[in-house]
Amino acid sequence: MVMSVTGVLLTYESQIVHWATARAIEAPAGAVALSPEEIVVATGAGAGQSLVLPRAPGGLVELRQGRSAVAVDPYSGAELAGAGEDVAAFFHGVTALHRWLSFSGPTEVGGWLVDAANLLFLGLVVSGLYLWLPKTWKWTRVKLNLFFRRGLPNAQARDYNWHHVLGIWALVPLFVIVLTGVVMSYGWANAALFAALGEEVPQGRGRGALSQEMSARELSGAPLDYAALLEAAGAARPEWTTATIVLPEAGAGAVQVTLDSGNGVAPSQRSELVLDRATGEILSDDAVAGSAGMRARMWARFAHTGQYYGVVGQTVAGLASLAAMVLVWTGMALGLRRLMRMRRVRRAAV
Repeated sequence: MVMSVTGVLLTYESQIVHWATARAIEAPAGAVALSPEEIVVATGAGAGQSLVLPRAPGGLVELRQGRSAVAVDPYSGAELAGAGEDVAAFFHGVTALHRWLSFSGPTEVGGWLVDAANLLFLGLVVSGLYLWLPKTWKWTRVKLNLFFRRGLPNAQARDYNWHHVLGIWALVPLFVIVLTGVVMSYGWANAALFAALGEEVPQGRGRGALSQEMSARELSGAPLDYAALLEAAGAARPEWTTATIVLPEAGAGAVQVTLDSGNGVAPSQRSELVLDRATGEILSDDAVAGSAGMRARMWARFAHTGQYYGVVGQTVAGLASLAAMVLVWTGMALGLRRLMRMRRVRRAAV
């Protein structure tokens, strides 16, 4: 129940945090948003950091290094200190509760319980499908468990109907959510995913860095500014909405630009380009980076939240989590009533 409730709360986390942070931006009258170069100078950003830019001028800018990110005012280049902080802290607590049954962060016991609950729920989903199957395949019987019914005589009949209807309609998304949760919870499940594709689990993170060949490439002329590089990259991906530039060393001949055309997290909507800094020529266009195993693992990570399929996927995942709340409640109610009936029968037999 805890994971279902927190799953619902986390449905649109990324969009809500972004909205709350962007609210801190105040555009002065007649002001023009800074160029990428001006933002780099204003923030003192250096090589290795990533500059995240919206396509629409005046939108939220971020400066990232590793997993940390700083929100930047697009008009002044100043840090938006405290922007969206309360909202982010709320979701941080919900995430900790979802992963470790703790508001403060990782706990060994909480993590173990969540992992075990994922595995147990996977068994319930699979066995639930078997129990849902009607004894006779007649439409008059099948439809009783496919649609909500009115005028049911009591709460038990209502709970039975809701449990079966929500169970079958939420079956596929719940199976995906729980199965991917198991993959992320257990090392053996993660290893099995890679093994199924003929690979071993890679060591380290392995993404985001330029190849040795690209890293060794030297600057062949005066470097283009970042706006020109974005224009060159955008010609290959005109539908982009957010760009991430990994700031290069002064003499580097290549620069990595990631263009995102989706919600900012779904790898299926992200393209990693490497451009020549002097000419803007695209040297590498990796729309789907990584091996088959890495792509499958990335799918598992973002299919769990629905983000792999954009806002529609997030909505489906949120509705499935909501259905899971009702399934847990009605399942417990039905089970408790059955135990009470069995107890009454035993007493009557004495």
